Amino acid sequence: MKKIWLIGASEGIGRAVARELGKNVDNSLILSARNEERLLDLSSELEASSIICPLDVGDSQSVEDCWKEIVNKKTTIDTIIYCAGYYAPMTAENIDVAQIEKMINVNLVGAVRVLSQAVPEFIGKKSGHIVLISSIAGYRGLPNDTGYGSSKSGLIHLAENLNCDLSEYGIKVQLISPGFVRTRLTDLNNFRMPSLMSTEQAAKHIVKAIESKHFEVRFPFLFANCLKLLSLLPYSVYFWLMRKIRARLK
Repeated sequence: MKKIWLIGASEGIGRAVARELGKNVDNSLILSARNEERLLDLSSELEASSIICPLDVGDSQSVEDCWKEIVNKKTTIDTIIYCAGYYAPMTAENIDVAQIEKMINVNLVGAVRVLSQAVPEFIGKKSGHIVLISSIAGYRGLPNDTGYGSSKSGLIHLAENLNCDLSEYGIKVQLISPGFVRTRLTDLNNFRMPSLMSTEQAAKHIVKAIESKHFEVRFPFLFANCLKLLSLLPYSVYFWLMRKIRARLK
């Protein structure tokens, strides 16, 4: 039985991933997020065994308390999936420091808080699986994406750091980078989102990726790979293209 700790399970992509993983009775899930009521509701839907452990990834004490609860239940974690996320649309002309701090705190520092608790156990037993859900928005700076892209870029860098340091302990690290997924957060966007997919579609991609041997998996294929290629362009060419795209977004 694979024991999976899923952080960010109450809404959006995380909730859909929990449902997808919960179809497999060989999985045992620990569901974490701030909203205890939503977690209880989700847990009751799943075929796989599951328990809830509410936490706030933005609060170090909350994360530590949740980990102590997991340890006290003598639950050994095989896989951590960090899917907690926050997004606020923003341009550089209208910077909201509080919102940027929240995005970085939830999307990046929250992951570090969680990993700081679990990684020592993984190192001790010389096994474990870490999955970070990032975004193709983290590949390079984009128009109208101040704050969010920076937080996801940091998460990409963190995944690379972890893989460099932890592979010698037999710990598998994966980075999963979705494109646009329809959630209550992306509904805030006022522009057309290319290759927009549902949370259910994204969850199927994510679960398939978790079962693969790849360090990074990105989707949808065409759009995600297009952005990956753009990230390799010289700055002069890239910024010229971004100016054209930003003009069309206005």
